[in-house]
Amino acid sequence: MPKYNDNVQMLGISHSGVRLIKRTRTSTTDTLQVIETFLLEEILHVSNVRVHTIDIRIPGKRITLHSHRARKIKQMIEIFSKETGQISCFARAIRDHHSRLSQPDCLTFRTGDVIKISKLRPMPDGWLYGAIDNREGHVPVDHVRIISQQELCKKHGKTSPLTSSDPLKSSSLGSLSGSRTFSEMITSASMDINNESRPTHRDMSPVCTLPGTYSMMEYALQNFKIPHRRKGKKSWKNSEWTWNDYSDLIKWSKTPIQAPLLRQTSSEMARTARQCFIAIMRFMGDHSMGKGQSEIDCIYYLLKLTNNKSSKADSLKRGWSLLSVVTNYFIPNEALRPYVLKYINDNITNSNKEAQTCLKHYNQTIKYGGRKNVPSKSEIDATSNGRNSKRQTLLLPGGLPITIQTQPSMVIGDCISQVCDRLNITNLLEQDEYSIYVISSEHTSRLLNPTEYILDILSECLRTNIGEYHFIVKRLLWYFLPLKFDNELFINSMYNQIMPDYLDGTMIIVQKHEFTDERVQEISLLAALHHYTSKKVALPSMREVKYLLPTALLALKSVRPQDWTSYVHQKFKTIESLSILEAKIKVLTILQTWPLFGTTFYTVQYIDHLSVSSPCLIGISKNGLLFLDKETHESLFSIPFNDIISIRRHQNTVDIKYGSLTQPNLIQCQIDKAQDMVALTGRYLSLIAQNRPERKNDHKTYNDPISTIL
Repeated sequence: MPKYNDNVQMLGISHSGVRLIKRTRTSTTDTLQVIETFLLEEILHVSNVRVHTIDIRIPGKRITLHSHRARKIKQMIEIFSKETGQISCFARAIRDHHSRLSQPDCLTFRTGDVIKISKLRPMPDGWLYGAIDNREGHVPVDHVRIISQQELCKKHGKTSPLTSSDPLKSSSLGSLSGSRTFSEMITSASMDINNESRPTHRDMSPVCTLPGTYSMMEYALQNFKIPHRRKGKKSWKNSEWTWNDYSDLIKWSKTPIQAPLLRQTSSEMARTARQCFIAIMRFMGDHSMGKGQSEIDCIYYLLKLTNNKSSKADSLKRGWSLLSVVTNYFIPNEALRPYVLKYINDNITNSNKEAQTCLKHYNQTIKYGGRKNVPSKSEIDATSNGRNSKRQTLLLPGGLPITIQTQPSMVIGDCISQVCDRLNITNLLEQDEYSIYVISSEHTSRLLNPTEYILDILSECLRTNIGEYHFIVKRLLWYFLPLKFDNELFINSMYNQIMPDYLDGTMIIVQKHEFTDERVQEISLLAALHHYTSKKVALPSMREVKYLLPTALLALKSVRPQDWTSYVHQKFKTIESLSILEAKIKVLTILQTWPLFGTTFYTVQYIDHLSVSSPCLIGISKNGLLFLDKETHESLFSIPFNDIISIRRHQNTVDIKYGSLTQPNLIQCQIDKAQDMVALTGRYLSLIAQNRPERKNDHKTYNDPISTIL
C-alpha cells in the first residue's frame, strides 16, 4: 500500500477499529508499529473516489489511501462497521442532565450532546449506558433520542448521507435512517437468536437493538402500536418519537388504556383488552370495583406487565400477587415469554418474595401445564395477604398423620417428595413407588396423578360436596428391596401397610394343604411379635391367637388351634426383651424374605391359557406377572417384565402379548379392576426402564397411574 503519509505503510481492520501501521525492516528484525487508531463507530463516510483510492471520513479528519485493493478495503470496513453497529449506536440529548451525589454513576450532559450508547451492558428499564469522550455512565431514556446518519454527518460538516454503488451501502451508522421509527430499528421477534452461522451481507439488515436483553422497553418497541403523534409540543421538531414516549406505555397510569397496546389486535379483542386492564387496576386497588364485583372476579382476566408506580401503598404488592395467581394458570406466548422472565428475575430480591413466588409458579406451569380449577375465595384472600403456604395433613398407613406445607403451585408429586423426605427416602426413583389416594366418607377412592395440583384436588372436593375426605399415602410398587430400617416413621408405616395383607393370607403359599414345621414356627413367631407390638404384656388367649394368624390358616386342619396357641406362647416368651420398634423390624425382616412379599393381587375370572385354570389370581411384583392358584397361591405360570410386548385393556378384558416380537404369544383374561392392573403394570415397566444404567441420569418423569396403556 502506498504511504498515507511518510510513516503509514499498512492498514489493519478488526472489530476494535482501524489501525494505520508502519513497518520497519532491518537485516535482523521485521517489526510493526501502530501510528494511529480510530474506532469503527467514528467513521462518518467511506468511498472509492477512484479505482485504487479509498477516502475515509472521521470527525475532524479525512484519510485518503492508495492501494490496488481499495475496493476490498472499503467492503471490509463496511462489513466490520455493520457488525460493530450491533453493539452500539448514537443518541442526542434532548434535555440537560446532571449527576447528583445520590446518583454518582449517572452521566452528565447538556442538550445537543451526542452520546455513544452501548447495547451490550444490561441496564434496568428506563436507563441506558452511554459515553461522551472519556466520560461514561447511566443515561435516562427520556433525556435522549436516537439520531440518524444525516444528523451525525451534519454535526461534523457533511450534509449528504452515505451513498455507494456497492451492495453494502452504509457504514455502522447507516442503519439509523432519520425517517425510521424506533420500532423499525429493532430486531425482528422471529429472528433465530441461537443461529450461530455467520450471516452473509444479504442477511445483515440494518437494525439497532436495545441495550440489555429482553427488557420490557424492548418488548414494547417490538410489539406495541405506535401511538398517534401528539401535536403542539414545542420541543418536537421532527417526526421521531423519543424513548420516553414508549416508556410511558409500560409505566403505571392512573387511567385505564383506551385501546389495545399490541399491534394487529382485532376489533373484537379491543373491548376485552380494556376490560382486562380495568380488572387488573381494580384488583390492585387503583380503580373502584364495579357493582357486585369482588377480587376473585378480577382473576379471570389476563395480566399485562407494567412498571407499577402507583400512589397507593399496597398497589405494587397486590400487582405481584395477581401475577403470582396468573402464572399459576397460564404462561405467556413465546414472544412475550423471555421478557416476562427477565422482568420477574430483575425484581427478585430478599424483600420481594412475591417475585420469587411468581418465578416458582411460572416454572411449575411450564413443567405441568398450569392449574385447571378456579381458585377459591379463601385462596385469593390468602394470596393477597402474602400467605402462600398452607398446612395439609396426609395419612400414612395405619392412620399415621403427617403434615406438609403446600403451596399453590405444588403438584401431587411434590407432596410425595415431601413425605418421602420425612421417611428418609432420597432416591427419586424409589419415591416413584409411592402414591396418594383421596378417600371420601362414602368409601369412594381415587388414585391421584402425580402431575395434578394439590389445590385443584382440594377445590374439586369442596365443589363436589363429597363430605369428609382424607389423603392417604401408600406404597404401590415394591421394586427397591430389601427394606431399610433407618427411619422410625418409615418402619411404622411399612408395618401398618403390610400386616393387613399378611393377615388376609395373600402372602401364604400352601403346598398340598400343609405347612412345614419351619413355616409353622415362623408364623407363630410373627403372631407373637404382632401381639407384642400392640403393647400387650399378657399372653394372648386362644381367641386372640385366632386374629393373629392369616385367615388362610384357619381352614387348615393340619395344626389345631390349641397347638397354635401353645406355639405362640412359646415364642412370646423369647421376645419380651425387644422394644416395640425392634419387634416391628423383625416382622418386616421375616416377611420380606417370602416369595410373594411385595406382590399386588387381582382376581382373574377367566383366562384362555392351557396351564392356568379359571378363576385364578394374577400377582404383579418386581419379577413380573404371576398367575397363581386362587386357593393355595401356588405359581401356575409367570411372565417376566422383559418378555412383555404390550398390554391392552378393553373394559374388563386384558390382552397380554409376550415372548418374541416376530411370533408373540397372546393371553386374554377377564380381570376385576382391569384398569388398575394395567396401570400398575405400566408403572413397573416405566420404573424398570428408568432404573437401567443408561437411564439413571435422565430427568425424573411422571407417568399417568390410571391411563397407562402399553
